[in-house]
Amino acid sequence: MAPATDGDTLLLHFTSTRPDGEIFEDTRSGEPVRATLGANRINPLFEEALIGREPGETVTVALPPEKAYGKFNRKLVVTVKRTKLKLDHEPVVGEFVHVEVLGKPCLVTVLDVDAKRITVDANHPLAGETITYTITIEAILPRDG
Repeated sequence: MAPATDGDTLLLHFTSTRPDGEIFEDTRSGEPVRATLGANRINPLFEEALIGREPGETVTVALPPEKAYGKFNRKLVVTVKRTKLKLDHEPVVGEFVHVEVLGKPCLVTVLDVDAKRITVDANHPLAGETITYTITIEAILPRDG
């Protein structure tokens, strides 16, 4: 079979790993993920690593924070009055809650709770981390035509 080229649709399995080795995403227990090279649906660094590869080949791609979930921004950790968040339940440390920030819905992590204030983090939970992806090409699908 010919190696993967731009425009090919691939069936992929992958694992996503944090710097400490914790796997936080693994497709191997289900169906492979379908991705078309050049369709701007997957990270360009993944596409670059997959071009020229054949079914059965595995590649490893390490994405620094700025190419993955962003750098950690301390300005996105804020303490606010409970009344400003308008929560319908008692928040718990570690919980994700939906709040409105500058008129837009936002998912934040609760870091601290006291009687008057709540500290939340609006960074992505993986912000600041280099994420390693191990991607295996399961198949290259035939093109229509």
